[in-house]
Formats: sequence, structure tokens, C-alpha cells
Amino acid sequence: MKTMFALAVGMFALVAQARTQSAEPAIIPHPAELKLSGGTVALTSEKVRTEIQPGATATLGAEGYRLAIGPAGALITAGTETGAFYARQTLAQLTVAGQTPCATLTDRPRYAWRGYMLDVSRHFAPTAELKALLDEMARYKLNRFHWHLTDDEGWRIEIKKYPLLTSIGGIGDKSNPQAPAQFYTQAEIRDLVAYARARHIVVVPEIDMPGHASGAARAYPAHAGGGSDRLPNFTFNPGKPETLLFLQDILREVKELFPDCGVIHYGGDEVHFGWGKWDTLPEVQALKAKEHLADKQAVEKWFNRTMAAFINSLGCDTGGWDEILDAGTDPAHTVIFWWRHDKPAQLAKALQGGFKIVLTPRHPCYFDFLQNPAHKVGRRWNGINELQRVYGFPETATLPADLAAQAAASPQVLGLQACLWSETCATRARREFLTYPRLLALAESAWTPAAKKNYEDFSARLKVHLPLLKQRGITCYDPFGNSPEVVDAPGAATYIDQPETRQKH
Repeated sequence: MKTMFALAVGMFALVAQARTQSAEPAIIPHPAELKLSGGTVALTSEKVRTEIQPGATATLGAEGYRLAIGPAGALITAGTETGAFYARQTLAQLTVAGQTPCATLTDRPRYAWRGYMLDVSRHFAPTAELKALLDEMARYKLNRFHWHLTDDEGWRIEIKKYPLLTSIGGIGDKSNPQAPAQFYTQAEIRDLVAYARARHIVVVPEIDMPGHASGAARAYPAHAGGGSDRLPNFTFNPGKPETLLFLQDILREVKELFPDCGVIHYGGDEVHFGWGKWDTLPEVQALKAKEHLADKQAVEKWFNRTMAAFINSLGCDTGGWDEILDAGTDPAHTVIFWWRHDKPAQLAKALQGGFKIVLTPRHPCYFDFLQNPAHKVGRRWNGINELQRVYGFPETATLPADLAAQAAASPQVLGLQACLWSETCATRARREFLTYPRLLALAESAWTPAAKKNYEDFSARLKVHLPLLKQRGITCYDPFGNSPEVVDAPGAATYIDQPETRQKH
């Protein structure tokens, strides 16, 4: 415990350089309950005690904690090690210039799923960058890293049984289709999963299927199911038994690499952009006859059901974008990621169907959208995703009143997630610029009770944290200082799209 406390204080040591004493400490995310009792104490590891009381989960939940700080020291009470870990993050933020205010806190997260997704297919992110990201996620009490590992531009996860997936499928990215192969070895993946676990973060892998398959199809064209003129091998062949076995082999290795993931995400989205050739594939025609499937949509649903059941057989819930909702997967073991903000009926259907749900709508949770109307590179339709819009979610979601109330009250809603699709993000600086400080706003929205949220107060606390992010080497947008837009190269192409004119990712 002493080591973990020292680590936490070290993570926040720079707070002393930026914060001034005030009546309200600059903690992000804001605790559920905080009462200052006056005075300060110079804490050392010896003065911080931790009591894990499993019975405390009845009132604090699995991630909550109580923190009592007085002249004699600090006492952390939690039902689990995770709760105690989050207490130490709060304690470290409270400590300024070696002094910690005397206070009592009772805190627990609003949502169990507090996530961030990074697309590393369009542009690769080295493991050092990912570890820095995980450090920031832990600091702000985010607990799910959704790793989008495969897509059309590149296959980024080593699969021992199929080495061409990385040696050939890993070639190229969005900027340069001929870029040398980049991918994560299985040793690197195990190391990153362990690094995340030490910070109480679960890594959720995504292996996209049956669409967004071009990277895999370059390596193993026998499993391609065709596509469009722009993306000729966008899909896997859903009717070919060998292709199903190929994908199942991959998923088995994925489960071994991510033993505690709980959810394997298999995409399942935007298949209609590339299923045009299915009508000419003899294997698909045979499948339609065998399973009495009327059309391509029925074939897609059959594939989704089949692969979801296999993921479930591995002991994991199936994660998928909201297109999989009608496939007939098991609601008890399926997590729907609602991303289409303009299709609230999908959210309503997921609630009515008893599915688990993660709220990650394009507005305001997609961080590849512009964050300032003066910026030029990024997505913009139906508005942009400014900091205040992110912070206001989910209360400010554009939903029918009855649906909004149902979603707010439903235990089926696991939580919130931000997503960064990396078409315009070839560099770490660009990725971080789009991520911070919006990720802090999402973190508070996912942790802090709705009644405690206040954007003006958050903004005041954020002004303390912005210089700390920069001192830790993070490139971030300053919404208060009109900082210049960070782009990958001078004259980078503007990326503005409209619904149904291109893929989501």
C-alpha cells in the first residue's frame, strides 16, 4: 500500500506547481461528496492507512471509497482494491506542496463503464504512447480502453496461427498504403494488458467483422467476400466454412491475449458498404438455401449471431456497434455500443430488448469531430463536439424526453465512452490534441453524479489541470486560450463528411 500511495503522489507531484490554495480543491472528476474540515496535514506513506472491507461494497459499490483525512493522517476505506486505488488518485490530487487539506469524502462512480476507444488501424500508435494514455486514464478514473485493432487500412494484432495478417495485412496506413508493416506483438500486448490491469483498466479488443476486413483480406484473400469499387475486399465471405474457422481461430488467440477483457468487440457495422458481391458468391448462395435466408441482410444477421455465440462460448460478452441489434444475439451476453446519434430508435430498441448498452454517440463522443469552429481538419456535420457539449452529456443528449428519462434510469446502460477514429491522426501530437481536455470532461460525466456537475466549476478546475497535462508531456487543446490547431502536416486535407456518404470509421 505504501508503494501505491507513493506512486499516486508521484503521478500528481506537479499539482503543487500549478494549484493555489482555494476553498474547493481542483479534483477531476469531482467527488460525489466532499467536506473540508479545516487545516492541513503533511502526509507520508506511513500516515495513510487502507482498510479493504468487502462489506463496504453494499454502499460504495465495487469502485467506491471513503477517505477521511485528519491531523493524524488519512484512512481509506473501500470494498475492493479498485476502490482503494481510486481513493489514492483523489488523495494525490488533494496534496499540494506537501500539504493535504483535512476533509472527508465519500465517492463512487456514476457509471461502471468509463471508456476511451482508440483506432490504431488507420494510423498506428506505439506502445509508449498507449502507456502514457493509460496513465492519464487511471489518473482521471477511466476504466475501459477499447482497442480498435483491425480495419481496412491495417491489421495490428499478431496472430501466431496466421502470420501473414501482420506481415502483409499490417502494411500501410491511411496516409501511406505502402508504409512498412506496423503491429503489436503478442508480448507487447500482454505487457500492455498487464500495465492497464495495474491501473485498474480493462482492455477491450475489437476485431472487426464481417465488414472493415480489407487488411485481413490482403493477407488471406481466400477469405474475402468482396466489396465496392473503392474498397474491393471490404468484407469476409460469410458463407465459407473455412472463413468462419479462420475467424474463430483468431478469436481464440485474442481471448488468450486478453484473458480478463470480459467483452470481445467484433464490430458488425456498416456491412452494407461492401456486401454487393455476396449475391455472386456460391458459398453465400448455399448458405442462404441451407439456412433459409432471404437476402444479404439476413445473411449478415446469421453471421453476427454465429460469431456472437462463439464469442460467448469463450466466456465473453459480445460487443458490437448498434447495427448488430437486430441479429438475434443473446441480450444477456451482448453489449450494444450506440454510436448513431441520429438513430435514437436504435437506443430505444436496445433498451426494450434488454441489452447492455454503452453510450458512445458521434455527438458528442467522437473526438475526431472538430472541437472549435475555427479549426479546419476533422469531422463536422450536425455541429461539432466542443468541450462543453462533451461535458453536458448524457443530460444534454438530443433524445425524445421519454427515451432520455428511460436511458438515465436504466441499469442496462453500463456507461459512456469516447472514440477517436484516426483518419486525420498520423502523429501522437495530433491524437492527443483531439483527446485532451475533452477526455477529462468525459471522465467527469461518467463518474460524477449528474446533480454535482457544473460546467463553470469544471472549467475553473480544468484551468489547473491543463498546465499539468502539458508538463507531463501531453499535447492538449486549450479551450480558454484559443491555442492553434495541431495538424499532422501543413495543408492537411479537410475532412468533413455527411451522413451515409462514407464509413463511420
